[in-house]
Amino acid sequence: MLSLSASSTQLKHLASATRLISNYRRISETDYESLSLQRRDFKEVKQINYESLSLECRDLKDKEVKQMLSQMILTGFIKNKFAAKTLVKFSTGLPFIHLDYSLKIFNLIENPHASLYNIMMMAWVRRNYPHRAIIFYKLMLNRNVSPNVYTYPFLVEACAIRSSKFEGEQMHNHVLKLGFGSDVNVRSTLVDMYVDFDMVIHARKVFDEGPMMDSFIWHPLLGGHIRNLDWWEAEYIYDLMPEKDTEALISMIDFLLQWEFTEKADQFLNKITENVTVIWGAVIFRLQELSTEKYEDALWLFMRMHGSGMTIDEHVVEAVLECCTNFARLRKIMMGKMVHGLVIKNGIESDDLLQNHLIRMYLQEYEIHSAQKLFNAACWVHQKTWTSMFRICRLDKNTEALFESMPIRDLLSWTTRIQYYAVRGKFSESLALFHEMLRSGIKLDTWALSDGIIALPNRFAALDLGKCIHAFLIKKGYISKDLRYQLERMYKICGCKKTDKPVL
Repeated sequence: MLSLSASSTQLKHLASATRLISNYRRISETDYESLSLQRRDFKEVKQINYESLSLECRDLKDKEVKQMLSQMILTGFIKNKFAAKTLVKFSTGLPFIHLDYSLKIFNLIENPHASLYNIMMMAWVRRNYPHRAIIFYKLMLNRNVSPNVYTYPFLVEACAIRSSKFEGEQMHNHVLKLGFGSDVNVRSTLVDMYVDFDMVIHARKVFDEGPMMDSFIWHPLLGGHIRNLDWWEAEYIYDLMPEKDTEALISMIDFLLQWEFTEKADQFLNKITENVTVIWGAVIFRLQELSTEKYEDALWLFMRMHGSGMTIDEHVVEAVLECCTNFARLRKIMMGKMVHGLVIKNGIESDDLLQNHLIRMYLQEYEIHSAQKLFNAACWVHQKTWTSMFRICRLDKNTEALFESMPIRDLLSWTTRIQYYAVRGKFSESLALFHEMLRSGIKLDTWALSDGIIALPNRFAALDLGKCIHAFLIKKGYISKDLRYQLERMYKICGCKKTDKPVL
């Protein structure tokens, strides 16, 4: 019975769903042939009822759905084979219903067929309980229920998730024994599993022993050969691929660049017949990721890309600006300015990430005016950009306003600001800011303590402050070899006698 405390909306949904079930139960499979429900056949009627049932139950909560499912079981609706399968599939498809409840429903079904076992095993795998799928498979075999071709993809996936090579090979043997070895779905999951196990030879054997497979399964095999540094086999697989898509081409070029086969990578780039921005962008991004030695190659490739008339998007520009930022110290700022011009020309100057990259690039070369102009116009500024801006402009007259407007103040910004006051002889402001930093809960490190904090008593010869800082360091457990040296130096500068100096 329904709970009387349920809301009227919930009761309405539940009553409507129950009415659908009752009406469906009164109609036998033979009766459907005589129905003229908009001239739809029996299969379509069953589908309509299932979709209607799902629609009605969509807004119900866990308790109401369980009440509805219990009523379906009590009314004997569970004895209908199609209804039983629909019921199990429906309960396993709802994320808020625990699979143990679905298992109880399954156990009420008399002589469940293979498709019901498949539904349960699929649910265990999808909910990340692969071991229970394996147990369920053993139960299926013990009950003499014959698996079908749809049984094994889930089980092979379960073995891969469990990283169990032994179980995976056993499952492969079962597949071959039952004659399902030529099925494309089974073979594709076996290839995936063996690649995950780093057993590329086995994956290749499964791949070769059967009809041509869909293009999506070529990628795991290609990736397996690349991870094993087997370039010749990877190239062979790539040449055989029916559809050489962007993902495969990027994988090949990435492998060649990583192992510095630059000429070979250039040959692959020359094979690109279309101006595919995503491929060129991925290659540029990969070059700037590999090492600083590849920055010039990335910039050259960008110039080649731009010269061929390709569309420049924000992802390509971000990678190039990263190179320009690191190249700024090598006097490559002109390249950065050219990229900035392309950003404006292509109408992507409003992109937040691009703005932050441009700001940091100009700051790296101390082009403070250009950086400040972009900084003031930016809609969103990354914390790294805030810190870079504050560090470069710490001696500027507007540094106080910049510090106050920072959304998040990191350790570098605090210590930089304290040093700013200390350089100008503002002892009270430095001390007040130091106490404010401690109250903010910022975590200190050795560098900040030695360069920013212990330097305060040194500059102002404030012995009492030095002793307070020393006590604070001992209390927080910050004492190290470097800090001991700084403290000894601080006591010496402050004129502390040996007899008055605390034991370090």
